[in-house]
Amino acid sequence: MKEVVISKIKSPSGALGEIERISINIANQLPVSSWLDVELAETLLAYHPITVQKVSRHYELVSGFRAFHAVSALLDSEATIAVGITDAHEFDLVQGALFELISHSLLHCPEAVDAKERVYRQLKELSVTLRKRHGIKVPKSLSSRHLKALMGLKERRITHSRTRKSELQRIMES
Repeated sequence: MKEVVISKIKSPSGALGEIERISINIANQLPVSSWLDVELAETLLAYHPITVQKVSRHYELVSGFRAFHAVSALLDSEATIAVGITDAHEFDLVQGALFELISHSLLHCPEAVDAKERVYRQLKELSVTLRKRHGIKVPKSLSSRHLKALMGLKERRITHSRTRKSELQRIMES
């Protein structure tokens, strides 16, 4: 583990950036200060480690997205935190981050059906984005069909709500 200044750690780009975005969207929406004290930041990082990759003058976050965002919201940007440094290939990093996101989503799956559907939609959107934009296929055991069954949503038809068009929009389309 190495001590790195928080301001030197940047969000990833590409497929890892997409996984980070979904990880944060699915995460608990409570303000960090309501459940985490500054004194407990080190403990959080000990049990939810952050891994980075050296990129020229800064570090790029490759795993531990939720823990990093929680700690960076709590601590000063010039504070140092312990991180693991990796030089793994992007494919392996994406597979690892994807597994981390999906396994945490299943481990902490909410009971309410509408909350499960929200998580499912986010994961399905990520799967489609990774395949279309980055050419990365999600393993069959973590596919949207299997996730739907694992989350207890197999019998439900999940669609996006459509907004109604105003009179003006209908006239403009004609």
